[in-house]
Parts: sequence; structure tokens; C-alpha cells
Amino acid sequence: MNFSRPKHFRWILPPPVVGLTWILACGVVDWRTGPELALSAFYLPGVAVVAWFSGRKPALAMAFCAALVWLFAELAAHRIYSKPFVPYWNGTIRFSIFLVTAFLTSEVRTRQRTEAALLEQDGILRSILDSMGDGVVVFGSDGTIIVFNPAAEKLFGNNSIGKNALQWVAEVETFQLDGFLPDAEPNPLRLAASGQLVGSSEISLLREHETEKRVLGLTALPLLGRLSEPAGLVLVIANLTARRAIEKQIAEASEREQRRIGQDLHDGVCQHLVSVAFAAGTLQNTLESRSLAPEAAAAGEIASLINEAISEARNLAHGLYPVGLEEGLEVALRTLATTTQERTGISCTARFDGGEARLDPVSAVHLYRIAQEGVTNACRHGTPESIKISLQVQDHHLKLTVADNGKGMDLSPAATRGIGINLMRNRANLMGGILEIDSTPGQGTRILCTLPPAGTLGAAV
Repeated sequence: MNFSRPKHFRWILPPPVVGLTWILACGVVDWRTGPELALSAFYLPGVAVVAWFSGRKPALAMAFCAALVWLFAELAAHRIYSKPFVPYWNGTIRFSIFLVTAFLTSEVRTRQRTEAALLEQDGILRSILDSMGDGVVVFGSDGTIIVFNPAAEKLFGNNSIGKNALQWVAEVETFQLDGFLPDAEPNPLRLAASGQLVGSSEISLLREHETEKRVLGLTALPLLGRLSEPAGLVLVIANLTARRAIEKQIAEASEREQRRIGQDLHDGVCQHLVSVAFAAGTLQNTLESRSLAPEAAAAGEIASLINEAISEARNLAHGLYPVGLEEGLEVALRTLATTTQERTGISCTARFDGGEARLDPVSAVHLYRIAQEGVTNACRHGTPESIKISLQVQDHHLKLTVADNGKGMDLSPAATRGIGINLMRNRANLMGGILEIDSTPGQGTRILCTLPPAGTLGAAV
């Protein structure tokens, strides 16, 4: 019997009052009809109604009341039994039946409510997953894909629910995953599918009939069971292509502004300071011709300070406006090495292997800035005796290396959150490359930026 009521139904009296009234009415009818007719089953609806609408505890109390009412009706009928304890025994049996009815009815109702709540939560969760802009792929404990939302289907071209996770990764690698992965970096998607990746990473996706690859950010989180035991893995896939395009535009605009400031500083402020230094030198000569030695010395000191300011301004201008970059990245890196050695006294060399690096102008600027930041960090923090800049084409990949023999650096997560390292990583990501940093205490630091084959195409700069 289904006791669920329509939503518009309202009880006039509380269910326990209704159930007790029903049981008392059954007791009166049972007493009036006498012991010849068995009416015990008619007590059950009163117990069941209370169990369904009011819960287990009121239902157990109602079962006890139903047994008492039946017993009073039985004793009031003055039926003669062979033994005095027989009616009490029968009352105990009926109480057991009423008790079981109350327990089972309340249990069914509880399970129904739980199932309804779970269905509602499942609907909410599915609605959230379906409306998310990020792809969500959930791997079960047996390595099977159990969730593959529409955003993931849009990214990868088909729904893969029910497939083995590693089989799905193999299909993606064969038909869609961009071939660029450095030797030291295994496919993050495969690591996630095999349960070895927990955290964030990136991959590049190049689907069939597409000319531009998409950048996907992967975030892998463990899926926990009811007892917090590992039950699989949740993989959230964000399409970072649009964000990377915006970041690239911002970086290009920032680079143009830096170059403009550097050029203005070199052509404007530096030239103005040169004129002031020349005037100070002229003043010194005039004062010396008039035998004003102290004043001439002061003018000479002013001219010296102005020349130092000119040198600092030119160095700053060269940092903002890379010298020689119009002639090619190799020329710019050689100039960076020469300038660094002259300014710091640290041996700094540039080496090029594997043929000419062919880059688009934007990528060339990014690589130069990575080398510049690596050299600056080595000089400031590593106290090295030598710094080596290397640019080589190896297996169709372009690799830029900045290595020093200084004291090394701390590679803990807290120490690698600095602005310089983040800027280098961001520039590598904008080119579709990967930045790796290796450091051994007392033996120096090595920064390696690896670009995909697409990064080596284009006009030479």
C-alpha cells in the first residue's frame, strides 16, 4: 500500500491522532462483534499510517497501543479460555506483528526518502556537469570512465563513457594529442589515467582538420568513497586557448611598450644627459682657464656623475630594448653575453648548435627574455664564475639553455613562486613550450626551455 500523499494534501489532524483514532475505532468494533470474528488485521493501517508519516518511534508506540486496545477488547468480551495466560499470549503475538509492521513501514519510507534525495542530488550534479564549460572525466577504481560530460565530449569529439581510461588516452594520443612532449615529461593525460598524476598540468590538442592547436589545462583530483578510501580519479579539463591568446596579446603589447620606453630612454634621456655632461665639461675647462681650481674640480665631479648616469640609463635602455634582436636571436644572445661579462666581470658565453634557429619575432623576443631573466638570476643569486647560454636545434625541437656553476637555488614550491620564474614559465607556455629548472647545491643551476617543432618554423629573425 502506497501512503504517499499528493503535494496539495494537508492533514487536518496530526497522523498519530488519526492512527490512534482508527485503532480505538477498531477496538470498539472488535469488542462489539465478539471473539468469533478476528479483526486484528484492521489495526495495521493505523500503525502503518503513523509509521509512514511520523517515523519509527511514534509508530512503535502506536504498535503498543494497538496491542493494548486489542487486549482490552478481548478481555471485555468475557471469552472463556482454557488457560488464563492465553489472551496475554495472543496479545504479545499481535504486538509482535504490529511491531514488525511499524518497523518495516518506517524502513520503506526512510529508504524512499533517501532515494528521492539521492535522485535530486544526482539531478543537480548532472545539471552542474552538463552546464560546466570545463570538461569533466571521472575514472572509476577499475580504470573505467564513468562520467564524461558534454564539455569533455566537445573537446575530444565523442562520448567515452564505459571505455578503459588507458584505452581512451591511447586513442587521444593517436588521433588528437599534439606530438610535442619533451623526453623528460611523460604525457600528463596518461599519468592521470593511470592514477599517477594528482595536481595540475597542461597538454596541447590538435584535432583532425584543425590548423591551430588548443591548450588544455588538466587538474587531477582523487575520487574518495564513503569511508574516504580511494575510489577513482576526477579529471577537470579547461580549455586555455582563449586565455593563452589574450595573455599572448598582453605580452606582445607589454613588449612593444618596453621597447618604446627603451628607445625613448636611449634616444631622449641619454642624449639629453650627454648634452649636460658636455656642458659640465665645458664649464670645467672654463673654470680651469680662470685659475678656479676648486670650482673646476666640482664641475669635473658633476660631469663624472652624469657620465655614470648615462651608462646606467643605457644599460636600462638595452634591457628594455634588446640590442641586435632585429638581426636575429643569435646576435641578441651574443650581445647579452658580452654586455653581462663587461658589466659584472663574470665569464658569460653564448653557443649555437644544430643550424640556424628560425623563429617568428614574438617567439624570438620571448626566448630572449627567458635568457635575460636566467642570466640576471644567476648573477644576482648564484654568485657563479661562469654562465653559458646555449641555443640548439635537436630532433626538430629548439632548446634554449642557461647554465651557471654558482651555488644553486632552492627548488621548493615556495621558493619557485617568484615573479622571475613565473614570468619565464608563462613565456614558455605562450610559445607552447615547457620550462625546466634543475639545480644542485654548490654545482649551479640549469634552465632549459624546449619549444615544439612548430616553434622552429617561420621566417628567420
